[in-house]
Amino acid sequence: MNVINFNDKACERIQRYFDSYLDNELLVETNHEVLRHLQSCADCSKILETRARLKDAVKQAVLAEEVPASLLESVQNEVRRTARRRSIFGSDFGRWTLAAAAALILATGSFLVLRESVFSPVARSTRDTIEFISVKAQELMRVGLVDHVHCALLSGRWKRFVSFEQMEQATGRTALGPEFIGLVPMVKEKLGAKFQIVQGHKCAANHRQYVHLILTGEQGAILSLVITEKNGEEFTRGDIAASLEASGVPLYRTSQGQLEIAGFETNRYLAYVVSNLPKDANLQVASTLASPVVDYLQKL
Repeated sequence: MNVINFNDKACERIQRYFDSYLDNELLVETNHEVLRHLQSCADCSKILETRARLKDAVKQAVLAEEVPASLLESVQNEVRRTARRRSIFGSDFGRWTLAAAAALILATGSFLVLRESVFSPVARSTRDTIEFISVKAQELMRVGLVDHVHCALLSGRWKRFVSFEQMEQATGRTALGPEFIGLVPMVKEKLGAKFQIVQGHKCAANHRQYVHLILTGEQGAILSLVITEKNGEEFTRGDIAASLEASGVPLYRTSQGQLEIAGFETNRYLAYVVSNLPKDANLQVASTLASPVVDYLQKL
């Protein structure tokens, strides 16, 4: 007989509200429902705390960036134009234009997070370019970044060493299992003594499942190999330019604050190398791993 755990279903439903809860966007009744659940559920409270820290870390990274002068001028000009239109069309139009200006500034923030990325030129207006970068490029690279920040940095898992034998014997939903356990010796062989694999597991972040290897290196280096099944996404040469190719595998890179992100793909999977290494060092690790990881994933 199958046993249904209704508490799990309640947790899943409440967790769908977390992003809106943190942004103070819930109705009063729903907000009270979330608070009541959190009082009796330690697991959900911990998940919410982790998500809040991640949200704050991303916010601080955006605030730390300096707005490019040309982009700031474009935003200011847009606000001036909408102010003139408000005097012509009245207060309703004015409220609409203020909302549009706010959306533009938010889009500017999204651009700043990834302003060091390698993007192909886009022959459009400044406003369209901001939308293009924030929607198409940021979200694709963020897929790998989210799990590294959530699982390796905020949870501190990199501090807890797990041997290969323990990873091999692990069972349950967080175990690598027979499909992915072979990644551990393969990555260790390719990277050699410069890095130590301290964790290998399956995990979830932002309602997405990941395969995650965490490595440490010299001078405080923390590195993740993050793999996740595609959900309709793919790297497109017209959307984001390849930084280089490793044995025929295109690599894509960006950065957020002190974190470097390099991505590559197979037909079924997205894969990322995310670390606090310098740009060239992170790309070197990614180029070393890209071809053998792609070969491994394609054989699954």
